[in-house]
Formats: sequence, C-alpha cells, structure tokens
Amino acid sequence: MILGIYIDASGIGSNTDEQVSDLIDWGMGQWEMVEMVVFGNEAVFNGYCSASQLAGGLEDVRSRFAAAGYTGPVTTTEPLGTIQENAQTICPAVDVIAANIHPFFNTAIFASKAGEFVSSQLEDLSDACNGEKEAYNLETGWPSSGLANGLAIPGFSDQKTAIESIMGAAGSKSVLFSFENDDWKAPGDLDVEQYWGCANLFSG
Repeated sequence: MILGIYIDASGIGSNTDEQVSDLIDWGMGQWEMVEMVVFGNEAVFNGYCSASQLAGGLEDVRSRFAAAGYTGPVTTTEPLGTIQENAQTICPAVDVIAANIHPFFNTAIFASKAGEFVSSQLEDLSDACNGEKEAYNLETGWPSSGLANGLAIPGFSDQKTAIESIMGAAGSKSVLFSFENDDWKAPGDLDVEQYWGCANLFSG
C-alpha cells in the first residue's frame, strides 16, 4: 500500500498537516501494510509550492511518520523534467526518487513501445539523483478512448498493449493509473483524461 498526502493550491500547511495526522492515526500498529509514503503529487509543477518548500515539508513528514513507528521510504512525485530542474533540492529530501511517467503524451511512442519508454525514463530519473536513489514511476498507463497524440493511439486494444509493455519492462517499479475511468474530470485537449481506467484488464 502507498499512502499519499495531497498538496493543493493552498500549499503546505493546515490541510497537509491534517492529512498526515489522519494517516498516522490510521497506520499505528499496521505499518507493515505500507510500502511508501508520498508527499505531494506534481505540487512544484503546478506551482502549489516551491522545491525548497517541498523539501522542508518532506523532512517534517518523515520525522512525524518515523516518530509514529513507520520505517519505510518517504518521497514525492513530479514530472521527470521538474525533478531534473530541481534535483539539487529534491534528491536530498527523499528516500527514493519518483516521477509520473506517461508514454502516451510523447507523440513518438507507439503503445508497444510504452515499456521501453518508461524504462528509459526511469534511468534518467535515477541519473537525476546521481544514481543514489532507487527510482519509481508512480503514475503511468494508457487511455482507452480519445484522440490520437501523434503515434500514440488511445483505445482498448492499445491500452492493453501499452500496459502489458509497461508491466513487462518496469512493472515492479510502476503504479498503474487508474483503477476506473474518472467521469468527473474535464476531457482535456485530447479527450483522454476520463479514460485511464484499466481494472478490466486484470479481471480475468
């Protein structure tokens, strides 16, 4: 299980503090279920906090979880480019380095090449921290509907191909996005934002 603390437009403060407290209350006595704690999801990329503010928040979160008995890794996740631009600040603040790697948004990637792309990006992610941090892909997948993005074609068969490719190349380091379609989301420029649900691929 991965626990997440979301940083919204209000930044790091009472909202994140409350989430941390709630998760610690829940986790006491059952930390063996938790593989990772993630503080923030593209918070720097979205302008919700600076890299230095994020690093400070990570130190605070790590300290609070450790005091409650959690001994696993604490990290954040951002697009690879954001990590690379802020590596000197973010890398020392995390136990493992993580990014959201979406091959669909690269116009040169076929579904069958999704795993190769993710694997390459994970190497770049590790390199951003000089190979000193284990690298993870905390959000990845392929849409089942929408408009083409260059060579990246959405659709059920392409989604299956892409996810099989990702799992084959980097499955132990990747978190699939998402369980079900998100009908509440705006469709986005490519009309794909609602269609990342992939649970049906694992239903037997």
